[in-house]
Amino acid sequence: MILKGLLKKELSHRSHELKALGWNQEDLTRYEDLWDYSQRWGLINLEREDRQFLRKAEKLLPKIQNKKISVKKNIEEKSYYLWLNFYLDEINIFSNSNLPKNKHGVWNLLIEEEITLLKELQPVMGLPDTLKAKNLFENRKELINKAFNEFDAKNNDKVFNFEDALNNSEKDVGKNWKSITEKDPEANKTFPIIDSANIDKLRSAIKDDLSTYMKDNYPSLKKDL
Repeated sequence: MILKGLLKKELSHRSHELKALGWNQEDLTRYEDLWDYSQRWGLINLEREDRQFLRKAEKLLPKIQNKKISVKKNIEEKSYYLWLNFYLDEINIFSNSNLPKNKHGVWNLLIEEEITLLKELQPVMGLPDTLKAKNLFENRKELINKAFNEFDAKNNDKVFNFEDALNNSEKDVGKNWKSITEKDPEANKTFPIIDSANIDKLRSAIKDDLSTYMKDNYPSLKKDL
């Protein structure tokens, strides 16, 4: 027969708590001896009277609360970061095969700088932050236009298909991930590229724009909250 209500395994006895409740030294010594025996050999091997004595002590003691340890995910483990990194990998593969020499994709820079800022600023990227991040499509659109207007960007002969990259991927992608161009379908029609000489200036413009947006809009980065 399996005995119900066996004492849980604990690291040490709690005689100091029983002493605070008014137990005398004789009962405390008996409790400690019986506790040690039960932890080693099991409560079932004690005499009925001794088991009752330990249960009496257990009922008097407050229950130990099992504290759940909250492990904070690194930014590199967050779904949003993994989503961005997925697109960066796919775009880099595309760029290596389809871009002329000494040309660099604007989308590569956009995602690289956003990932760098996530590591630098360390937003929580829970639901409040990711809801704000969805509106970054507007910033990306403006920055792409700036690349054409101010940094002599040209459209590449071959374009990258953002939707197909996600839908046809054999990688372990998130079930809720959507195309990065979902809210700006027109972005699928172009793949802007710039000369290597303009990379640093455009990268700086992208960083300033995205950094300002994150700091002003991501709840976890607002200092007054």
